[in-house]
Amino acid sequence: MQPYILPHHSKLSAKEYDFYQNRSDFISNQGAYVYRGGRLMAWGDWFRLIPKGEATKLARVQIDFPNSLDEMWTIDIKKSRASPPAPVRARLRQIIDKITTRSTTVHRGRGKKLFDEIKAPVWERYADLGSIRYALNQEHLLIEALSSELSDENCRRLTTLIEAISSSLPVEMIYSDFSTHPRDIRQKGASQEEINERLSALKKCLFGDGAVNVESFREVMHSTRFFVGFEDAAEEYIMKELKK
Repeated sequence: MQPYILPHHSKLSAKEYDFYQNRSDFISNQGAYVYRGGRLMAWGDWFRLIPKGEATKLARVQIDFPNSLDEMWTIDIKKSRASPPAPVRARLRQIIDKITTRSTTVHRGRGKKLFDEIKAPVWERYADLGSIRYALNQEHLLIEALSSELSDENCRRLTTLIEAISSSLPVEMIYSDFSTHPRDIRQKGASQEEINERLSALKKCLFGDGAVNVESFREVMHSTRFFVGFEDAAEEYIMKELKK
């Protein structure tokens, strides 16, 4: 029995991802691949030990057994199906516990790494009493800058809006899109002119007409993810407009 963890799609080039996706649906083909005497006879099956899901879609287990063990494996007459014997199921369950943890870590690790890299993220992840939720960070500098300009009543309205946005995050839709077409999801797509306008608006929102704290500006800039792919242009703006 040999376990494998496929690489996360972010580790693959677009060409590599398309190659594998066109030949093997990641979710439906997860599971054990059983070889009898060197011939593949069953694949993409967890034998009802666990359900197939997004978190384990990168996990695979190769199982090889010789023809002499056909009776133990309950081979059907067409030799097209097999049921693993109890010792194999027990060992497979142990392997599943380990590889599914690793497979899940590959996915959760991507989000955790993103949050760890940002001092004050726009979104926060909370794990409370066995449940997980995502919410907008109400201590983000952009929100604090806006709140400081509002009356108490409008601050309460802003808080209500933020809570409404957080609670209505379309988790199911995001899950569906990301599990089937992760490469198609694009949260960006702006021209150079739009990038400059966003940088200017960000500066105005944070500091108004006052002095600019460049490090705070950079921190918020990275947290918004507005400028992913435009880092050079953003840094050029900082050098020209903020360090005068």
